[in-house]
Order: sequence, then C-alpha cells, then structure tokens
Amino acid sequence: MKRGAIKVLFVASEAFPLVKTGGLGDVCYSLPHALHDRGVDIRLLLPGYRALLRQLEQVRILGWCDVRGAEGIVSARILETRHPDFAFPLWVVDCPTLFDRAGNPYVSASGLDWPDNAERFTVFARVAALLAQDGLDLGWKPAVVHTHDWQTGLVAAFLADQPVRPKTVFTIHNLAYGGHFSHADFVRLQLPSHWWSPDASAADDRGETVPGRDRRCSVARTPGAHSPALAPPL
Repeated sequence: MKRGAIKVLFVASEAFPLVKTGGLGDVCYSLPHALHDRGVDIRLLLPGYRALLRQLEQVRILGWCDVRGAEGIVSARILETRHPDFAFPLWVVDCPTLFDRAGNPYVSASGLDWPDNAERFTVFARVAALLAQDGLDLGWKPAVVHTHDWQTGLVAAFLADQPVRPKTVFTIHNLAYGGHFSHADFVRLQLPSHWWSPDASAADDRGETVPGRDRRCSVARTPGAHSPALAPPL
C-alpha cells in the first residue's frame, strides 16, 4: 500500500464468502476490493461468528477491547487475519458469548431473532468505534468509517460524541430491517438518554439502531442514487 493512502475502515455484519445472508454480503466484498484496487488502504471488521472463525487458518491477536454490554463489561478479542479471497487484512471481533453459536448470524434455527441481538450488535458497534479511534494503538487510524445496515448503525453515533473522529458513511441496504429494540434494551445497554426520542421510536415503544434520521453520520445513503431515505449532506 502506498504511503499516505487514504485509510477506510469497513464495518459490516457479513461479507461474502465468509458469511452471507443476502446482497449485503456481496457489497461488503466487492466495494472494499474496488476501493483497494484504486489505492485505498482497507480494513474490514466483522463479527466472530462460529462459521466465520472456522474458515480462518492463521490469526494474529491485536488486543482486547472492554466495552459495555447489557449486564456489565464485555471483553472482545480483536483478531487480524489474511484470507485468500480478500486483498486486505480482515479484523474480527471475537466475543464467544455473543457470536459463537450455530446457524444464521441474526436468527435462531426457529427463525426468530436471537433475543440478545441488541446487545450483540451494540457491543460490535462500540468495539468498532474504539478501533476507528485506534484504541489499540496499532498505528492505523481511518479517515473514513463505512458502516452497513442496522447491525452497525450505532457506530456513527458513538463516534459523533468524540472531539476528533473520522468521517462516517452509513449505507442502508434494506429498509425493511431497521434494528428495532425495546426501551428496556436501550436502558440495559446504557445508551445515552438523549438518543431516545419520539422521532426515533415507534408507537410500540421501540427504538432503532439506524442513525441516518438523527444525523449522527456524515453521510447516509442507500444503493439507489436518488432514494428518499438519503440524509442531506452535512
């Protein structure tokens, strides 16, 4: 990688071919590679699902991140690996209590959402925000953090509270899924109280993890060029 290349951290809940449930996985494989081919210095951060970890051969431990979960502090081990299908390093959030389980990343074998999805992806987002600030002193700090869909929707919100932070881009791939969770989850995860508002919650007392509506990300976009869901530029 050329010295002085722009650094971009991609944060996603899936990426082909390691884990894929839909088009999100395809984009989170192809887009980072397209940018890498143009000289961008890329890291891709993924959750350490059981099925994903089993596909990795050699890993390097970068360090540990301790962040707030639903019942206290959760410790996540951060792994770095090179995979033959990826032209850049992969970072993996290895937290067995949240991600080491069989089956689909988001739903159980019964087809129902994992009951701790709010905690799983809030922890993932908190770790991503720390890594985006070089919280492990790795000497790699991104100029841009690109997040994808509700599973990473809180990353920009966590970074917005920092005095010095990277630019953030949030892409909504599927508007049908907003990451809706209860106010009880919100309280247990000790999210800032001012984040909960009537504009961000539904009539049944749910909030959502999508940050575009409250303008905490630099840019919110959808794959469609003229979608009404886009937030105005900041």
